Amino acid sequence: MAKQCKQCLYNDTHPFNLTFQDDLCSGCFTHNEKYEIDWEQKENELKELIKSIKKTNKTYDCIVPVIGDAEDYYTVSKVLDLGLNPLIVAVNDYFRTDIGWYNIHNLITTFDVDSLLYNPNLSVYKELIRTSLRKFDHILLPFLTLHTSFPVHIANQRKIPLIIWGQHQAIEQVGKFSHYDKAQMTKWSRIEHDLFGNDLKKLIGNGAQVLQKDLTYYCYPDIKSLDKHKVMGIYLSNYFKWDPLKQNHSVLQYGFQPQTNNSSFDIYERAGSSVYYQIHDLLKYKRVGYRKITDHLTREIRHGRITKQEALELEQYYTTTKVDIEPFFKWLGMSQSGIKWYILHQFKGYEHLIGTNNNPATIKLPHSIQELVITPKSPSKTFALFHKGVEI
Repeated sequence: MAKQCKQCLYNDTHPFNLTFQDDLCSGCFTHNEKYEIDWEQKENELKELIKSIKKTNKTYDCIVPVIGDAEDYYTVSKVLDLGLNPLIVAVNDYFRTDIGWYNIHNLITTFDVDSLLYNPNLSVYKELIRTSLRKFDHILLPFLTLHTSFPVHIANQRKIPLIIWGQHQAIEQVGKFSHYDKAQMTKWSRIEHDLFGNDLKKLIGNGAQVLQKDLTYYCYPDIKSLDKHKVMGIYLSNYFKWDPLKQNHSVLQYGFQPQTNNSSFDIYERAGSSVYYQIHDLLKYKRVGYRKITDHLTREIRHGRITKQEALELEQYYTTTKVDIEPFFKWLGMSQSGIKWYILHQFKGYEHLIGTNNNPATIKLPHSIQELVITPKSPSKTFALFHKGVEI
């Protein structure tokens, strides 16, 4: 039987792997560091690192890779507070809603920063998604592959020495490293944590019908070249006391627009996506045995905003909400008969979770969470390949 943490909702089947000490999982154990760390000293360490970089760099001080959700707003605001001149780099995942496009354009205009948006070849991208879906039950691997390599290519090409990411997901979820380790973004950590052990070779294998020349930015840059240009990737969550829900609520002041979803109370993370809380969430359930709500509730237990019993009740409620998967398959170009076949053969046992919900999920939340969750908007357009996000 899987070993269960006495405090949170995780057990030892977590895809990032975790360990136990006195029935407390490594994620909870590492989270407790947040309350003993001298965060002022941590921030000073970051400022010293920045100072050494600014002495030698004459272009942009850093690159900030963004998706356009609330965490990106918080990260960019911190980067600017540190006196840095960032280049914002984004990859079009072709899954954005009109809210998603608004948020990314609003981020760029509100903070008045230079930006670079990469639109990958759509036919190659869709072919990789089909292959990823077939081999790994995962539709976001091609995007994550690009999101974690394209910004590094740009840093290397332009000799920008620093890439600043928001949170280190493996630390925040399972305590893979200590905050004291100041873990950095590397080729290994990218494959191990961001891509769940799947590199590009595994993704393509002998299945994807794509040419090597079309995959340049899907491949991580040459390590020797990165070392030559002294490109370093760091995570802000190692230098600031990270509290996603509280932080994400705070960026409403910058005009960030949360998006409603039926699968979680969290209206900030990946707001603006057409698939994250729909088919991606169902595929996550199929792969690892739980939906995104479990990650969110575990996080809130650790931050003391909810009890484990309250979390279990919410987990049971949200885990049974339905998701609409047909729009994704239509975007992918699958016929109606093909969609029916896929559901019958690949989602056997999950049919009760497939469908549309007439209204967003509504359930009473603890006050400490409810006060950080405003009324979100529903998108008027999904799967918007390109979209004007703001009007000037």
